[in-house]
This record gives sequence, C-alpha cells and structure tokens, in this order.
Amino acid sequence: MALTERQKLILTAIIYEYTQREHAVGSKSLQEHLDIKISSATIRNEMAALESDDLIKKLHTSAGRVPSYEGYRYYLDHLMMTRRATDRDVQAIIQSFRGNFHEIDDLLDETARTLSNLTGYTALILKPRRIDIKVSGFRLVPLEGHQLIAVLVTNDGKVTSQTFKLPNEMAIESLESMVAYINDQMVGRPVNDVLRMMQSDELPTQMSRMIKTPAAFLQLFGDVLARSNGDNVHIGGRLNVLDFSKETDIADVKPLLEFLNNAEDVRQIASPTRDVQVKIGCEIGEPLLSEFSLITRGFLVPNQGSGIIALLGPIPMSYSTNTLLTDAFGEALSRKMIEYT
Repeated sequence: MALTERQKLILTAIIYEYTQREHAVGSKSLQEHLDIKISSATIRNEMAALESDDLIKKLHTSAGRVPSYEGYRYYLDHLMMTRRATDRDVQAIIQSFRGNFHEIDDLLDETARTLSNLTGYTALILKPRRIDIKVSGFRLVPLEGHQLIAVLVTNDGKVTSQTFKLPNEMAIESLESMVAYINDQMVGRPVNDVLRMMQSDELPTQMSRMIKTPAAFLQLFGDVLARSNGDNVHIGGRLNVLDFSKETDIADVKPLLEFLNNAEDVRQIASPTRDVQVKIGCEIGEPLLSEFSLITRGFLVPNQGSGIIALLGPIPMSYSTNTLLTDAFGEALSRKMIEYT
C-alpha cells in the first residue's frame, strides 16, 4: 500500500507513543508531538485512512488508536530508522563482559544475562549444532563419602561433570584402568561414535575384561557423554516473559517456559542469518508466542558454523534500539568466539 508522507509521520508517531506509554493514542496527543503543524481534524481524517488500511485499530475502551500487527509490519519494513552496529558499539559490549571465560558456555550465559539486563526482555542464545564433537579427555576426582566427580572434556572447549556415588564394595582405584582405557582409546573419537559403541555392547565388552562389574561405571560414563552432546539454550531473563504474557496462571505459563528451554523448539523459530530479523505475533510460527516479538541474528563460530542470538519481548517495543543491540551482541559474540578456536 502507498501512504502519504503525512500518514507515514502519523503512523510512526502512533507507534512511538504507544510503545512509550501503552495507552491508546488520540489526535490531541499526536498534535502535540508531531514535528509538523496540523489540525486535530486533519489528524483524525488521516487516522481514519490508516484504520481503513488496517494499520491502526480502535480499542473499545478508548477513543484513541493503537497499532495493529499490519501497522508494526509496515513500520518495520518501510519506516524504521536502522543502522548496523559500529566497531565502537561492539567493543563497548565486549568490554562489558565480566571476567575471563574458560568455557564457551560461561561466555554465552553471561552474554544472555547482559543483553537481558539491558533490555528487560528475555535473551536466548544457541551454539551451532555440531555433529563432530570429539572426546578430549576423561578423569575421576575423588570426594568424601565414597563419592567422585566424573569430568569429560570435549574438543569444543566444553567441560561436563557429574557427581557419582560409588557402590560400597567398589574402590576408586579399581576404576583407574577403565579411565586409562577411555583416554587411550576414546580420545579423538566423536562422542556420537562412542555412544553407539556403548549401545552396541562393544565398549561394555572391552571394559568387562578390566573389571567384573562395569555397569555402574558405564552408566556414569554414558550419562556424562550424553550431557556433553546436549543442545542447550542459554537464557537471560527467563521470567521476564511473564511481564508480557496475558496468562497469569502458572499452569498456563508453564508450557511457554518449557518451550524456551527446548533447543530444538527455539531453532524452529529462529534462523542464524547475519542480518537481523524481526518477527511479530503469528509470524513467529508458534502459538505460545503470539503475543510477542522476536528479534534474531546469527553469530559465527570459526570452523563450527553459525549460532543464534535472539531477543524475545512484547510487540510494543523500541525496535530501532533493540535491533541495534541484537546486531551488536551478535557481532561481539562472533569476535569473542575466535578466542576459543
């Protein structure tokens, strides 16, 4: 549809006013905030034209107007003032990260928290989906009370650990040969291959030659392997979604929180493109998120592919600010990831 310049100014002003106050916008308020001098009657006529084009709508409880989904979409596609993140923007974000991060997961957790704190919304980050993660090392650390920690390191820099209680009849010294076997035979092999070896009894058969009852150890090793291969969502401001959801009963909100924790579900609604993308309401393709807007951008992990950074918030939001932040954080992650290659 073709809008006049005046209609574009009025639509932009309505979206700005509604985003700031979340109250229906009337002609009198617009007259005070528009940069051009125009009568209330003319504004009302232009608002009627915008309403007939389904770009704004009238609420039953007010004489004012609010943007429709179509109005937001038109604004995003044609009216929003945008710019890409500059080097200064990106460096400021990198410097805001607190501390040194020995693991990629720690960096992603901090990034999600920082973006969420800046916006007040929910930040979601996914690493590239890898199928070639390999075992780099395995060890057992004794604790008190016949307990130990199993530690598995993979070639993507991830350290996975799990606490385990040994059966009373088993001494940790009896497991040393099994740990040595794993480090000698399994290091450098893809985690998926090792998991298949366990399921096919090949690995259990090898280990049974070293210890009479390897079942408990195999269970432990299998659990740590599976967790190291998991696809996790790094979330900042998880509960912020409750501020923008119409649901107030915790039973109704639970499916939404479960959805955000599921990496496969998040991948279905977000694509790892270098350009920032904005989806609103039904465009997201998930009924649980029909009240939200989703801003996404990919970030590059050398030799691994693209990860995804996403910002989930209400439909009335400052899109120009939040698209810039998402772009800057995505580029900052791309640069930081070089340190882990």
